[in-house]
Amino acid sequence: MSIRSRRRFLQGAGALATTAALPLPLSAQTPIPIRVANPAADDDPIGVAAAFFAKRVRELAGAAVAVRVFSRSALGNENVALEGTIAGNIDVDIVSNTVLSGVAPDLGVLDTPYGLSSPDHAWRVLDGEIGKSLNEHIRSKGVRVAGWAYAGSRCLMTKTKAVNAVADLANMKLRVPNNQTYNAIAKAWGTIATTVPWPETYLALSQGVVDGIETAPGPSFDQKHFEVAKYLIRTDHLIYFHLWVVSEKSLQAWPEAVRTAVMTAATEAALLNRKLRLEQERGVYEEFTKKGTTVIVPNRAEFAARLKPLQDSVKPELLPLLQRIRAAA
Repeated sequence: MSIRSRRRFLQGAGALATTAALPLPLSAQTPIPIRVANPAADDDPIGVAAAFFAKRVRELAGAAVAVRVFSRSALGNENVALEGTIAGNIDVDIVSNTVLSGVAPDLGVLDTPYGLSSPDHAWRVLDGEIGKSLNEHIRSKGVRVAGWAYAGSRCLMTKTKAVNAVADLANMKLRVPNNQTYNAIAKAWGTIATTVPWPETYLALSQGVVDGIETAPGPSFDQKHFEVAKYLIRTDHLIYFHLWVVSEKSLQAWPEAVRTAVMTAATEAALLNRKLRLEQERGVYEEFTKKGTTVIVPNRAEFAARLKPLQDSVKPELLPLLQRIRAAA
């Protein structure tokens, strides 16, 4: 090889090396996997919003990402999925405030019985300064809040017994989630609190493991609880929520463009989830009636009176937050 040819070869090799050292455009890299934990069915408002999220991320990030939604708690129940999200093994999780409060204790203020009077009251709280402070508290625990979705106004369903007054609940085995406040509510009403994971609730009712459940109408309708529970009692003792959260570990590992795409899509999906669940709940009681369930509206004042000790026993450090929430009513 001549000196001139050798010089040209070395110059070309150097140019190739420089090109190889430059970062490839996102679309040319191996797609980043985005794992989404969906605790519900694909046709539930959460599932519909999760499908929207997957589509929206692809619109925003293109071939840079590969989104996969795992529905019906395929990645584990809510507690397991949350642990996986904090660890960075799951990227996006849809988790109830009740479960998340086990990690972020300030959220326990939302489990004060009859603390929120309506969905509108809730949005004034959660979309405002109080919500921002709760989001920061949650972020310090390893997940970032993209948005708050409505999950429902809590009620009771019983297998065979009509409940018109608190006394009708005496000694009934009542399913509650794994949460101290819900356990205390059940006991204050004279029931035997029985912890049952959400996916096992239908079976627990059908087999008589429990006599009734503490639940929300929309999710219970989706789970076909009307097949195994004859009565729905509209106590409306709590409003609860699903939070769309993104793993901080995942966010820190992604390029900026992917971070922005995921957070934007998750925020939009949470708002869609909120809208769909609210619309569902407005008509769900009529749907229950069509399925043969008797809907009872009891004297809520009596149910609330039994829970006053719980309202008054909020942790001292959360009392200022509860007062701000009540002031926003």
